[in-house]
Amino acid sequence: MSKNKELARTIIAALGGSENIYSVVHCATRLRFSLVDDQRVDEQQLKTIEGVVGVNPTPTQYQVIIGSHVATVFQAVLEEGIVNGDQEVEQEKSASTSASVLDKVVDTITGCMTPMIPALTAAGMIKVILSLGTTFHWLSNESSTYRVLDFIGDGAFYFMPILLAVFASRKFKVNTSIAVVVVGIFLHPNFTSWVTSGESISFIGMPIQGISYAASVIPALLTIWAMSYIEKGVDKLTPKALKILLNPTLVLLISAPLALIVIGPLGNYAGKGLAWFIELMQGQLGFIMVALLAAAMPFIVMTGMHHALTPIFVASFAATGTESLILVAQVCANLAQGGATLAVALKSKDKSLKTVATAAGISAIMGITEPALYGVTMKFKKPLIAACISAGVAGCFAGIMHVTLYVPQNSLMAILGFSGDKGTANIAAGIIMMLVSTVLSFILTWILQKEETQAEMTTSTVSMEAAR
Repeated sequence: MSKNKELARTIIAALGGSENIYSVVHCATRLRFSLVDDQRVDEQQLKTIEGVVGVNPTPTQYQVIIGSHVATVFQAVLEEGIVNGDQEVEQEKSASTSASVLDKVVDTITGCMTPMIPALTAAGMIKVILSLGTTFHWLSNESSTYRVLDFIGDGAFYFMPILLAVFASRKFKVNTSIAVVVVGIFLHPNFTSWVTSGESISFIGMPIQGISYAASVIPALLTIWAMSYIEKGVDKLTPKALKILLNPTLVLLISAPLALIVIGPLGNYAGKGLAWFIELMQGQLGFIMVALLAAAMPFIVMTGMHHALTPIFVASFAATGTESLILVAQVCANLAQGGATLAVALKSKDKSLKTVATAAGISAIMGITEPALYGVTMKFKKPLIAACISAGVAGCFAGIMHVTLYVPQNSLMAILGFSGDKGTANIAAGIIMMLVSTVLSFILTWILQKEETQAEMTTSTVSMEAAR
């Protein structure tokens, strides 16, 4: 039996067996199970399974933290007959397991926004190439090669509403093709040129605001959310014999005008309000806000609330092409986790812990902190304190120097994202920020990790060996 298959079977058993699991999906580091009854889970057994870094129960999912190789374990779980939540319509949970509104909002944002990050990162890296090309005179901004790369880099941002329509349609369980068409109307050349002309627009006497929706986030999300109710209502009203014809027609005919007249403008105002609030907070708190967010990031990750921050930095990139708060704070926090964990790896004399901590430290530096957070720093406490202090100091420096990212990145690769309009000063400040976060965390962990912590490590190691 392969190691992943054995791990999958052990996890399923600890979760109460396959009959207690509706479905499973995964993100960068976690298996996310939808369960029939959370009370049937043996959490203590789960935590002692070799290969499980930690667990994070939420009202909507039971999350088992695996690490960066989660995809291979996910496949092994599917091979055990567990339903893939990305491909199947998830069954409704019993009334006894109700989630709060906040939990549902975070879960929805995670499902809709997270799959977009690779596309935005790739597009941002194209922009970095263009910036480096013009800075070092590799490319002229008037050349055809530059212009082609420019619209390749703009593509993911310009068509962001379409990307959101695809992922939101899966989350809200609506017809994907209709969802794409409805949101695509926001970007239709005839509509955008009409908006650009400044002429008044109306539909059956009702005014339509002339708004450009390219690179917007909230209007598309609200549109698909409203469409989910429209689709259900239409399905109840149409006769069975005519559903195949009437359902898509009525959904499109109702959703599209409603999006243009009401939902789109409301979403636009909400986006502007969000941007105003962030700008106000940065203006009032300045560098303190970056420092506080960086220091608090590990605890935000523990609750899963870091996904709720995604629309904010996505909206910032969409509007300005830059970000100087959330992702900057995440870079500081992630590198600090990496520095602390690598210090544990080097100082520990236990081979097993040294191996785990080394892998987790490298993973954190590359932007995946859960293995470091749950597997090392939380267990030994003082490395977590060191990481928080270091991230806060680095964040404070970043806020004072107005460090800006031109690419959506939260790892060591962010070093390529500092190149932009601010020039070499921003690059230098960004590199110093990253060094402070990593090196200071390493040093503080090395100092704080005295004999009593070594004893804790030995106890933890004995527990790990016993679990095996």
